[in-house]
Amino acid sequence: MLTDRGGDVALAPKARSPARPTLNEVFEAEQQLVGLILAQPAVHGRVAAILRDEDWTERLHRGVFEVVGRFIREGRPVSPVSVLPRVSDVAPDGGPALGYLVALVAKAPPPALAEPLARLLAEAAQARTSPDHLDRDLYAWAYEQAQALRRGQFDALDALNLAEEIEDLGGEIYNRLESAVRIILMHLLKWDHRPGKRSRSWTISIRVKRVDAELLLERFPSLKHRLPGAMRDAYRRARIEAAGETGLDDDVFPAECPYTFEAIMTRPVPWPPEGGES
Repeated sequence: MLTDRGGDVALAPKARSPARPTLNEVFEAEQQLVGLILAQPAVHGRVAAILRDEDWTERLHRGVFEVVGRFIREGRPVSPVSVLPRVSDVAPDGGPALGYLVALVAKAPPPALAEPLARLLAEAAQARTSPDHLDRDLYAWAYEQAQALRRGQFDALDALNLAEEIEDLGGEIYNRLESAVRIILMHLLKWDHRPGKRSRSWTISIRVKRVDAELLLERFPSLKHRLPGAMRDAYRRARIEAAGETGLDDDVFPAECPYTFEAIMTRPVPWPPEGGES
């Protein structure tokens, strides 16, 4: 990822050389390796000897690679169904991850291709992070990429890094939605389990974060299909935070989110409460 952290301008790669694998070639190689690892888990060790976790460009693919390695060490069975709860439930095309992984298994290449595919991905990752490519700041790089896109100069695009930047932007938007839902859930849990401690600040926080979530969903309608995952991720954190703020044990709160998204967004949390301010 190309970022500007701590006031230091991060450096961005130049356009790839002709010998560098294209984005499609890398993506297809990842798909083949994921299918092969799920179909023939024994090849994982051979792939892991060449490929690092960070060499993957697609989050779901990397997740499968990491989880399969863990399952092998723990002696657990490997399949798309067993791996799925530990990885993203959304495929790169936005569809369900399970169907995507099953399709990759069905099209898995022979085990003899494990090392060549892994080497291709490792070399592509090395090219993306090579110091020879890191000589321009993020602003200049982004401007040049935008100009190349507008002119249709696709050969000049730094496709892999451009794809990563776009994906990271999408991830930031998702994280904003998850954060808003998390804060609402935390206050709703406190509201229900510590009624004597209800405060005006809780009500205000809930109202503000509801507006944040509404605006995000209005501006980015495609986020709606990720709401189940956002609610699940948000609730796991909200439950811990609510326990910390109330002094109650985690077990006091439901293990699964007890609220529908409609309740999260519309349930009344009046202030002052009935009977006057407490």
